[in-house]
Amino acid sequence: MSGIQEDDDLVFHKITSLLEPLNEKGVKLTRDTDIIADLEIDSVSLLDVVMDIEDNYDISIPVNTISEIKTIGELVDAIHAIKKEQS
Repeated sequence: MSGIQEDDDLVFHKITSLLEPLNEKGVKLTRDTDIIADLEIDSVSLLDVVMDIEDNYDISIPVNTISEIKTIGELVDAIHAIKKEQS
């Protein structure tokens, strides 16, 4: 079980490292952080982050999935689900 948790932590840290430069308000980044509301990231910047994630994990995140994601935790979970589907 710790392998899954470790992988989850790695994905979370990768996402937070991509979001940190956009975190102009200095919000503490947690799994519950709302990407749009808390970080006030515009859709273009969010798509840039998503493209970086797709490149990093060699996955494709469907547009409808992106529109449903609100928090960092949901993004982490979506990446795991997509990686599992595409492996």
